[in-house]
Amino acid sequence: MRGEIELSDSVTGAKIDRRTQGPASGEAWVEPRLLNLLDIGLGDSIEVGYLNLEVTRIIINEPDRGTGFGGAGARVMIADEDLPASKLIRPGSRATYRLLMRGSEENITRYKEWYEQNSEANKAENATQHFRLVTPEGAEEQLGEAFSRGRSFLLLSGTIGVLLAGLAMALASHRYAGRLTDQVALMKAWGQSSGSVRRSQFIRLLVIALSATSIGMLIGWLIHSFLLELAKGFLNVELPGPSFRPWLVASITGMVCVLGFALPALWHLPSIAPLKVLRRDLPSSLVSQGRRLLVGVSALFALTTWYSGSILTALLFLGALFLLFGVCALVALQILRLVKGLGEWQGSYIRLGLANLWRRRGQTLVQLVGFATTLMLLLIVTGMRTSLISQWEDQLPDDTPSHFLFNVANSEVAGVRKILDDQNLETTDWYPMVRGRLVEINGEKLSRERLGRSGGLSREVNLTQTAVLPDSNTIVAGQWWQSPPATSEFSMEHEVAAEIDLNIGDEVTFSIGGLTFTSRLASLRTVSWQSMNPNFYIIFYPGVLDRYSPNWVTAVKAGDLVRPEGADLTQQAPFVSQMIQQYPTAIVLQLSDVVARIRDVINRVTQGLEMILLLVLACGALVLFASIGVSYDERLRENAILRTLGSSKKVILGALTVEYAALGFVSGLIASVGAEVVLYFVQTRVFELTAQWHPSLWLIGIASGVILITALGLLRSREIITVPPLESLRRLA
Repeated sequence: MRGEIELSDSVTGAKIDRRTQGPASGEAWVEPRLLNLLDIGLGDSIEVGYLNLEVTRIIINEPDRGTGFGGAGARVMIADEDLPASKLIRPGSRATYRLLMRGSEENITRYKEWYEQNSEANKAENATQHFRLVTPEGAEEQLGEAFSRGRSFLLLSGTIGVLLAGLAMALASHRYAGRLTDQVALMKAWGQSSGSVRRSQFIRLLVIALSATSIGMLIGWLIHSFLLELAKGFLNVELPGPSFRPWLVASITGMVCVLGFALPALWHLPSIAPLKVLRRDLPSSLVSQGRRLLVGVSALFALTTWYSGSILTALLFLGALFLLFGVCALVALQILRLVKGLGEWQGSYIRLGLANLWRRRGQTLVQLVGFATTLMLLLIVTGMRTSLISQWEDQLPDDTPSHFLFNVANSEVAGVRKILDDQNLETTDWYPMVRGRLVEINGEKLSRERLGRSGGLSREVNLTQTAVLPDSNTIVAGQWWQSPPATSEFSMEHEVAAEIDLNIGDEVTFSIGGLTFTSRLASLRTVSWQSMNPNFYIIFYPGVLDRYSPNWVTAVKAGDLVRPEGADLTQQAPFVSQMIQQYPTAIVLQLSDVVARIRDVINRVTQGLEMILLLVLACGALVLFASIGVSYDERLRENAILRTLGSSKKVILGALTVEYAALGFVSGLIASVGAEVVLYFVQTRVFELTAQWHPSLWLIGIASGVILITALGLLRSREIITVPPLESLRRLA
């Protein structure tokens, strides 16, 4: 086998034995609950077909175990060489064969294309398909959606992280270039050539880029190793390390960010005139903002296209980004006008702080857009993480059913209900169930081609009837019955109906054991297949199926789904033993292991998302810190003059606090509104989730804006308050 199967020779599971081979001939490995179901122990014999086999091991975990209902039954594993003698595989036997494949991404893609082509050919020839291709994403819907949405979240977070990093580089390099102006002018006055200046600055930037990229890749490798440990603890296999591609992606990303966001700010330095040392009024020949913006956008476009693999996606992302920038700038400008009016009638340092915002409105506007965009992106990532985890938790709430009961005959329903009531067990609704198939639509016999479009209806399906719409269903077309219909009516899952071109009002003929009847399609429903409740493609109005001797099905909530460590592996809910003894034809499926396994996977995916969120938050903090430095020199000069004219440290500190708090409040407000709008579209269009409002994000956005920007601003401005005015002026001279 590939992977290892976990076994135990004790009902307590105290000693775990891991093997890569199946049982020897004459042996049988079983799941612990089978010991109770058959009232046997280790060393006893069981009949499997025509063979008597000794039970030698208890199965703890299988690496390829399914999580659907097909994998919820009690498991027996025997040797392959014992299969012919057991005579289990005979004409009419329901046997399923699985072929497990692995390979390079290129080979797997080629095989999928070949499979899809042959599937289409079979449909064209009206050939019946008895096989299907199962991918990791499609093996189980809950897990598949968790992985798919988690992958989308990581891509979104990665793109936002690169954007934040680029923004931080652009802001930091702008101030860095401004401070190098005098130094480069002095070097040229001493005779250094423009080429020499350009080479020295390029080498310095290259060293910084290589050092930062190396440190970043090391941190990424450590985080990757941590995530591998999370996965390895679940899969019980040794996972491979990172391939060459992540290292290549990281190194190229680092260099592109430096070239696109940092280098343009330094490009003008070699052209600075030596006379700049004496003539402060000479222009610095800065690279125009338009050109720098063009270079930065080109770098971001290249990276986004590379990450997403789609030029259209990159264009849409950049278009939405600049739309956000524009809206933020317009809103910020209007709020600044209001702040100006407010500052005119407030007194003391409040008036001074608010007046500073309007006096430096150009820099303030840049800071507001930077702060608001950064906070907005952080709120988007936080909101998406919260929505994803909330959605996953809603799929598997604490009261998720732990057992399924079905094949309960009409005469047995009352007795089974009494057993459950005596033990105070809660159940979902009871549903009658019969097996049937569709044979005609509007009097026209269903062709094999038409049925082949729907994998669910190409065979017999479970039919039920109920007067009340199930909790996990929603009507999307037609109407759920309000009163007894004049003729037989039924409701169908909307995607299955679309696959066979079935519309409201169509007459459908069903066959149940050779007996046929016709019913009218009254409504279409969405079904939450992720819920661990009984769900059906087709539901009839009550009474339609009464004459077909239906069996009944329900789900039981029998307490905690997690078995305590060290507990008896054969331990099961008490009602199961009573059911087996009194109603041996009824079937009990234990879902606790399935649900616990799904929760384990989702918890591990959640831990990975939380780590990525922390990294994005760290990027955001760097951007905020860099944004504050944009107006640092001007603040230093202004406050040095104010202190020289007699202003106290208290007034300076109060004015700075008001200024940064106002910046944080406005930025947080804009970010909260923008994040709510973006989250609506991301939830509904990208992740296909139900749209939710996030009032908590508004509070987080405004509060974090005020607290973070004020704290970072005062931390960054501590020299403005503590350094003597004369020394501050000398630094800027």
